[in-house]
Amino acid sequence: MDRIQMSHMVSVLIDHDVIARRSSDPYTFYDLGDSYCSNPFWSSCPHRMACAGCDFNIPKASARAQALESKASIGHYLEAVPLTADERAIVEGDLEKLDGLIRKLDDVPTLDGRTPSQIEAKETLK
Repeated sequence: MDRIQMSHMVSVLIDHDVIARRSSDPYTFYDLGDSYCSNPFWSSCPHRMACAGCDFNIPKASARAQALESKASIGHYLEAVPLTADERAIVEGDLEKLDGLIRKLDDVPTLDGRTPSQIEAKETLK
């Protein structure tokens, strides 16, 4: 799918509070489904759909389950499929990006307002 086709499928959200405060924080967010992109030049982004490792990527809380599932799938893939050294390096690079995404998601509040880090900390105290 090319950039023009993809741009028709993305919703743009504007945070008017940031504009009213005259803050330098991002105010335009592109809804990518499982995350938001805060890159003002989204349509010309070189990462295009490799968002997990991008600094402009703001994951939604719902992305955590998908990221954990993908991490498990990649782990199984690495065990089951014979790969060349180059192929293995690429897959392991993707795994590192997923780990970074999961770490980002540790601070994104869940539906009850607590972050996964807070939930896990409470569970370890029991």
